[in-house]
Amino acid sequence: MDDERLIADGLAGRLEPDTPEFERFVDITARRPSGDAGAAHYRDPQEHEESFAIALDALQLTREDRYVELCFGGGQVLERALATVPSAAGIDHSPDMLALARSRNAEALAAGRLELAEGDVHELPWPAAAFTCAACLNAFFFIERPRDFLAEVRRVLAPGGRFVLVTARSAADASAGPWNAALRRYEPAVLRALLLEAGFAEATVEQDAAGPQVAVAHA
Repeated sequence: MDDERLIADGLAGRLEPDTPEFERFVDITARRPSGDAGAAHYRDPQEHEESFAIALDALQLTREDRYVELCFGGGQVLERALATVPSAAGIDHSPDMLALARSRNAEALAAGRLELAEGDVHELPWPAAAFTCAACLNAFFFIERPRDFLAEVRRVLAPGGRFVLVTARSAADASAGPWNAALRRYEPAVLRALLLEAGFAEATVEQDAAGPQVAVAHA
């Protein structure tokens, strides 16, 4: 089955979860976006605007901040953060998303204000305490080793650093569409415990009746 047909079948809900076809669909459309369809969608992902706004409101970035984004997708939040912070960095495992983010943030890259890496978020390529704030938006539900990931985020944050994580609600809901079966979900108390276990000094996890789950933690 070619990718175009695979995407059509996946969006229509005709693929069975836990099959190779379903996993491929999840990869190319969300977990590791790729190809023309992935690029076209993540160039302007309107359904993510709510989470973008939540994250930036929670972080309250200042000119003194050094910002890092884990799984940056098309680079929209990096672009908005760079309107305030003097420097930023990000990592994503999709070469196509890296290309999108580079194109969107070409001026900041050329000026040396932005560092982008292609790699594994379980092993971040930066030294300890390199940043004052961090975000992971619409990606934590795909991360295979959450404890390792959260420990790495804590490692690269300076004391007092802020971390905002926007992820799927703890219970499956229609808003996740055909990707529902692929998402890792956490009860708020469980996610808070994971953050504290990773070394954060404090953490809150909230979800309202309709929006995403939002965690805010301080190093």
